[in-house]
Amino acid sequence: MDELSREALTVSLFEADPRPEIRHISIGFFDGVHRGHQEVLRQLLVLPPDPSACGVLTFEPHPLAVIRPEEAPPRLTTPAQKVRLLAAAGPGLVLVVRFDGKLRELSSKLFFERIVRIFPNLRTVVVGQDFRFGRGAEGDAERLRELGSRLGFAARIVPPLLDGGSRVASSRIRQAIRERRFGDAERWLGRSYAVLGRVAPGAGMGRQIGSPTANLTGISQLLPPEGVYACQARVSDVFPAVANYGRRPTFGRDSLPRLEVHLLDFAGDLSGAEIEVSHWHFLREERRFAGVDELRAQIAHDVAQARNHFAQPD
Repeated sequence: MDELSREALTVSLFEADPRPEIRHISIGFFDGVHRGHQEVLRQLLVLPPDPSACGVLTFEPHPLAVIRPEEAPPRLTTPAQKVRLLAAAGPGLVLVVRFDGKLRELSSKLFFERIVRIFPNLRTVVVGQDFRFGRGAEGDAERLRELGSRLGFAARIVPPLLDGGSRVASSRIRQAIRERRFGDAERWLGRSYAVLGRVAPGAGMGRQIGSPTANLTGISQLLPPEGVYACQARVSDVFPAVANYGRRPTFGRDSLPRLEVHLLDFAGDLSGAEIEVSHWHFLREERRFAGVDELRAQIAHDVAQARNHFAQPD
């Protein structure tokens, strides 16, 4: 995290060192760090004259991944993306707490007693309205206020941010991505949806037909439906690109879909590089072609469409 201007730590709630300089905190999983989360952070950061007195406490992995793994939602941000976005808001501390079986069993009271041990000068806790804490999610806004009066901090509950009469929420953004409504997702995130993957060796078929692709692996985030997309790919710089998320039916159909990205105007070796794919725009469904020549012609058409899309004024 050397690129961050603020501190980011990963700790056990039971072993974290005291941070007496932090007087105001916000707590949540913050997947996506969307506009609703950003409002919570805004209300946190206006409390002191100096934002360095503010801290953000988040968890890894998602609590449901420990409690009911089959119900854990696909992620909108990787842990690194989430920390970068939280740190960019300006708090003095981003504390990533490991969510494990031991933490899961803490009652709401014991959970906040641990929090106060870490932040002995705590004055304010700012959370979203749906924040739950403690064993079995027993703690809610009213319980937070009650514990605050006992432990010496004020609870500030931020109501949901609404758009179109409905709340801005990670679940709503996931649904938009599943339906390829990237404009809605971008509006609710406050930025383009970006997926991170690392380039791994592929079969080299793209290079053989004149369109080398980066085969991305290790993706932990939600991907849109299978298909072909215009997109932007960030490596050391940002390049227009065409992404194919699918099973390559022309070459025999893979059992599982894979994400392959063809960077336009790029020359170099991408082996092992981390690529961030964003600014998704649906071009067409994936389909099987009669042969390599037909596929090559379609790829040329896809590239032309992608160039045209990104040449359009916003």
